[in-house]
Amino acid sequence: MLRCVLRDINGRKIAVPELLSLKVDIDEGVPADSLYATFAYAPTEQLTEIALYEEDVPLFIGVIDEEEHERNELGEYLKISARSLAAHLLDNEAEPCAYDHPSLSLIYERYVKPFGIKMEDRADAVFFGEQSVMKGYSCWRVLKNFCIACFSAVPRISSVGVLYPEGILNDGEIVFGGDGVRYTQISEVKKRCEEISTVYVKASNAGNYTLPIDNLSANARGIRRVRYLNAMLTESPLRCADAMIRNGDKKSYEIHLSCPSCLLGKEGYRAKVRDTLLGEKEDMYISAVHYRMTSDGEYSNVILKRRQKHVDQ
Repeated sequence: MLRCVLRDINGRKIAVPELLSLKVDIDEGVPADSLYATFAYAPTEQLTEIALYEEDVPLFIGVIDEEEHERNELGEYLKISARSLAAHLLDNEAEPCAYDHPSLSLIYERYVKPFGIKMEDRADAVFFGEQSVMKGYSCWRVLKNFCIACFSAVPRISSVGVLYPEGILNDGEIVFGGDGVRYTQISEVKKRCEEISTVYVKASNAGNYTLPIDNLSANARGIRRVRYLNAMLTESPLRCADAMIRNGDKKSYEIHLSCPSCLLGKEGYRAKVRDTLLGEKEDMYISAVHYRMTSDGEYSNVILKRRQKHVDQ
């Protein structure tokens, strides 16, 4: 059973009254997850934080952006709008400076840890180059720029406040269909407009963009989307070119499912689909969960993406 705990400006924890409706949106493509909740009204001091639990397992920890006290012919209500802890990085500007060979631990200590966000256990990493923090950059932009430069990946801060520098991929696994999680609707989406057919690399200052890195599958299917990469501006040009192609491949294929259950906390899980129309799909993962709970029941709209590069569609 889901329950919420609020915290007010005095630091007091408040076990709120009945939860009437809940909307939670978690998507790896959006830096901060969002939560909208409606409760039976209860007087409180100004509220600052909210945590959502299933029994004692945290599913969402965030900062309250807006609270609304409402009375109408049906009753009195307390409404909350909140974002996950990644909101702090979006809302705070970083001090302009420049780094030479910055490390992940340094970026984390300066721009992430002060907001109460933890980091997954992993070895430190160093970007062997320069990174500038310009006036107007948010803390999120500094973190994102570092992770793209160092790992060729967009970071992810989970809904419970854990940083995954290379994106969140959990070890858990869910099977949809068959004897697994039931769904009431499924659709397969193919986006040719996202795939990159070739990345041309400039290998020297004096040369042109003459080194092609081809996506053989995309080219074979008649896709023509070309990008150019200046190798002089990155330490690992071939890895960056491969990452551009992989990211395009990942965006180009999705499976959407509507499930009459709560799947919060399952983002990043490996996923399989067993469907009479689509057949068996493997090497997927949960990239987004959109949860809704009202008096009529609950459901989760889930988006699956490729877990690894797909050769053929």
